[in-house]
Amino acid sequence: MEYDKFFSAFLLVFNSSTKKIRYLQIKLPMGLSIHYSGTIRNHSSIDRLIDETADVCQSMNWKYQIIKESGEEGVNGIVFSPENCEPVFLTFLLNRRMCSPISIQHKTLYAANGIDPELIYTTSTKTQYAGPDTHIALLKFLKYLKQKYFDTFEMDDEGYYWNTNDENILFQRFSHYNFLLDAVGKALGDIKSIPGESASSLAERIEKVLKEKFGKENL
Repeated sequence: MEYDKFFSAFLLVFNSSTKKIRYLQIKLPMGLSIHYSGTIRNHSSIDRLIDETADVCQSMNWKYQIIKESGEEGVNGIVFSPENCEPVFLTFLLNRRMCSPISIQHKTLYAANGIDPELIYTTSTKTQYAGPDTHIALLKFLKYLKQKYFDTFEMDDEGYYWNTNDENILFQRFSHYNFLLDAVGKALGDIKSIPGESASSLAERIEKVLKEKFGKENL
């Protein structure tokens, strides 16, 4: 993992002398995740995908929600979440492309910040806290759905299991991310505040420490 792949996050910093809270935007590792996109074969397949996914969720005791929306930017499909896992979005626009309702809500922010608008069609799900076994079960299920329902399906698996089917590599990747998250927490805990320091200066110091400790050459 490179530092550039860290995500932007906001930290709340409490100043004990002024009794005020400051918000700092810095980059932090998001934890082992999958990033996926795809186009369903046809609209009639959506209901079958929903029904089949709901059956699997019931048998696996995974929480799920069916979404039925209308309009050009309405999505239809199902969202499900294995235990301790972020939601997996199998929801589709009229153009048959997979897109989460969250991405639709933030669509204007992409354009305003010069971000590639195509990224709204890529969804990320963190499996870090669900563990390797759930990661494997989830990816096997998505591979099955890919073959049965999708014209195109792209997966970027940070655990490398999607392309390798190697559980040893996956367990190593989970261990690596666990170490990284623990190390980041320790690094942040070691940073001391300086009286009178501005929020932007503190944010720069934090990012400098993270870059020095977790830049590409150190991973």
